[in-house]
Amino acid sequence: MDRSHPTDLARWFAYGIDAIGRGDYDRGVAMWEESLADDFSFKFVFYPGGPSMECPGPECPIQEFDTRAQLRAQFAQGEFQRQGYLATQHQMHNVEERSRNGNQAEVFAYIQANHFLPDNVVDIFWGDYTITCVEVDGLWRVQHEEIVGTSFVRFQGSAIS
Repeated sequence: MDRSHPTDLARWFAYGIDAIGRGDYDRGVAMWEESLADDFSFKFVFYPGGPSMECPGPECPIQEFDTRAQLRAQFAQGEFQRQGYLATQHQMHNVEERSRNGNQAEVFAYIQANHFLPDNVVDIFWGDYTITCVEVDGLWRVQHEEIVGTSFVRFQGSAIS
């Protein structure tokens, strides 16, 4: 996958988290090792103006990790297991580069995340996804990620006969 433009990193996030969501933890970590800066951090805001959590940091549930990619992957995997998700599918919409100054850029996208549970149930999350990127040796890396939840619904599908 390409990382020659900052907007490419939104797809890296989606593919990496979905590998973890399918149970392929090592593939997700490997993708993120390539795309996250050494000083990567992330912030999750549950809804606008609501509670938030930043990692690394004192409120982060993951305090021990070897790399920032492992931190992000352990966080995602732990949340998926806690919720009982069987798989995930993350989609980035309206991805745009909002600003660029030299080797730094900001990218924004809408995120839709489908989290699949047993019995034909899907938790659907919508949010705003903003990343601060830095260019290192001609390739872009994510330095900071912020996801702000905007809506959530649990969908119960009908039984297929």
